[in-house]
Amino acid sequence: MKRTILSFVRIIFAAALCFNISSCTSHLKDAKLYYAKGEDFARSYQTEKAIASFKRAKEESEQQVREDPSSQAYMIKGLAELNLDLWEEAKDSFLKANALGFEKGEEWASQLSLYGLASTLQEMGLAGTASEIFKALLDRSKFKPITLLAAQNHVEIELSKALGADNAAKEKYLTALLKTTDKLVSKDLSCGYFHYLQSQVLGHLQEYRKSFERAVMARELGLPTEKIFRDNDNQIVYCYQELKQILQPEPWAHFERLYLEWVKRWSWKGPESPNWRMR
Repeated sequence: MKRTILSFVRIIFAAALCFNISSCTSHLKDAKLYYAKGEDFARSYQTEKAIASFKRAKEESEQQVREDPSSQAYMIKGLAELNLDLWEEAKDSFLKANALGFEKGEEWASQLSLYGLASTLQEMGLAGTASEIFKALLDRSKFKPITLLAAQNHVEIELSKALGADNAAKEKYLTALLKTTDKLVSKDLSCGYFHYLQSQVLGHLQEYRKSFERAVMARELGLPTEKIFRDNDNQIVYCYQELKQILQPEPWAHFERLYLEWVKRWSWKGPESPNWRMR
């Protein structure tokens, strides 16, 4: 009888242990799944669904680290927090991931600290110093989320300087910025956002054909938000309008044929009417 009871207790204990392990594994699995869904929604410009998925990924990873902390769980938690603009929480998660064996955790946390400092300096009116930090992150960071954020802020600050300067200084700022975007594109040719940034700079340099080509590449490769996607479409239309004014009849006819092929590919309503634009 005692043996039977003892065996039964062992079975119950083993089943409970298996359930606990399964539960922990399930939380981590769900966190990964929701994070992947968030990225898919973000790529298709479904912002609300993306945010909801990243929140669920954060919740599931939090449950996982409460029950069975691991470097992988903290890493997923940090990435979800990063997508939710929770910089301090993400930094803490990456540090904990590092402590549990994720080698890049400390490096990512350090870069987040620098990004946070630069953002604060920018908000407090020290845009020049902030831009230097953003530029340093661009040159050194291999962590793509930080590179994208730093690129956005650095280009925004430097474009603002250029547009507020006289012609000679404007040319200098824009030329330096073009070199920066050249490096970004060379660093990751498949990143649509880097092509978008370069298109913006080329547009200000009145290199409309090159700006158009970069904007097309940006659209084809994908952009991080719907707002940027639409802004990129507006850049394509702007280049079309400018080239229409300056090109001679033969080069214009050649460009227009090419342009209308893209318009057809994208199912636009017309050469100046992206399909998202209301009439």
